[in-house]
Amino acid sequence: MVKRNKWLDKRGQKIIIIVCLSFLVGVMGGAIAANLMGPNAKSELILWMKNGAQTQQSSSFTAIFWKYLKYDIIIWLGGWLQLGLFLSGMAFLLRSISLGFASAMMMVTYGVKGVWGAMFGILPQNIILIPAYIFIMCAAIYYLLTWNDGNGKRGLKRERRRKQTEYCIIFLASIVLVAIGAGIEVALYPL
Repeated sequence: MVKRNKWLDKRGQKIIIIVCLSFLVGVMGGAIAANLMGPNAKSELILWMKNGAQTQQSSSFTAIFWKYLKYDIIIWLGGWLQLGLFLSGMAFLLRSISLGFASAMMMVTYGVKGVWGAMFGILPQNIILIPAYIFIMCAAIYYLLTWNDGNGKRGLKRERRRKQTEYCIIFLASIVLVAIGAGIEVALYPL
């Protein structure tokens, strides 16, 4: 029987809690920013949203997939760099703020219909995308902090190669989740 490393479990739990709380803070910050906009800026944005909703055409799967994959790639790349936590964190925070802002603006613009619009236009794909971003952000932080763990020069090299392979496999899994989220958005767009 393999003995579990309690230090690893506690570190992973702390990372997950911090990442989830930062996502929640970002969503709340975006919603607060949408509600604190001045009346002129809010009316211009509402007019732009109403005009955009009337003229918007359905996007291709590739365009939507790339829109979401950009965040995934930036967060993942942050796990490879020394200052990657800042890069990953900013991309992750930007995604959460934009999600909160878009949802709040839909509700401000359309009232009760905006709540339904957010539930059917934003929520379905984000049920898959949000866990994918949280998953890759937790992995980026964890691997960034543990790249140099290992015993001896040979053990360090072997352990590092193993971690790099694991991190790439996690990235591929997140790409699959992003593709599923993009597919949901393409399938549900007419609604």
